[in-house]
Amino acid sequence: MRRLCAVHRSRYTGLLYPVLFRLGPFTVPSYTALLDIGLLGGVVIAHLAARRRRLNHIRVLDTSLTAALGGLIGARVVYVVANWAYYGDRVHQALRLWDGGLAWHGGLIGGLVAVLACCAIRRTSLRQTLDVLTPGAAVLAVCAWLGCLLAGCAYGLETYPGQGLLWGLSLELPDLYGTRVPRVAVQLLGAGWSAVVLVAVVIAGRCTRFEGLAFPLWLALYSIGSFGLGFVRADEIFLVAGWRADQVADLVLAAAGAIALLVGLVKTRQVERT
Repeated sequence: MRRLCAVHRSRYTGLLYPVLFRLGPFTVPSYTALLDIGLLGGVVIAHLAARRRRLNHIRVLDTSLTAALGGLIGARVVYVVANWAYYGDRVHQALRLWDGGLAWHGGLIGGLVAVLACCAIRRTSLRQTLDVLTPGAAVLAVCAWLGCLLAGCAYGLETYPGQGLLWGLSLELPDLYGTRVPRVAVQLLGAGWSAVVLVAVVIAGRCTRFEGLAFPLWLALYSIGSFGLGFVRADEIFLVAGWRADQVADLVLAAAGAIALLVGLVKTRQVERT
């Protein structure tokens, strides 16, 4: 077993960079850097999409920044609440975003509330705004998973030789507490699935039939992938009827996205027939 762990270490520890660089007394954590890259990339993509659709790109930029702020707040609040068994005795760590720890469900809620508020105040189309913002959100999801890979959050189950597929999907990775053993590389799988969903959203966005439906498409696909990954995650979270709480939320969101997508497609077909 030690030899196998040594093989994992020699091949894969180069993937782990908890600190991107140091400048005197200042350090830039890799998680924070990747999250910032994802946020910046999302804002830029939304800005370019708005210009391409001849929308008011200044308003879209403002909405993007507001959604990013609301999403960060919501994601951290929900993560801390869901992991209160840990943060209850470490309240001072609740604001340490650079250590990792964002619940995407909370980010979705916070971001949506911000977008709804912006659209209501400016009386702009919610569906059109979400269409423009969704690819950026998909980019952010990829970066967030990669950030978790470096920070040790959202870690996977420990694996052992002879476990077949699970062993094949494992790397020697740390958990949130720094314990490094062979475990399912959930973060890499999450980043890969997020990238697939991003491609699907971009392709759908170029099809007139999916106009106004980019967000429910992303929500349905990403949620079902997150639900599946929940079976191989080992980070602690409270259970609901024997299920991980995040998986329950994933199923609810996947169903909501699928229903919204189906209703939207039916309405689009009806318009095409008239």
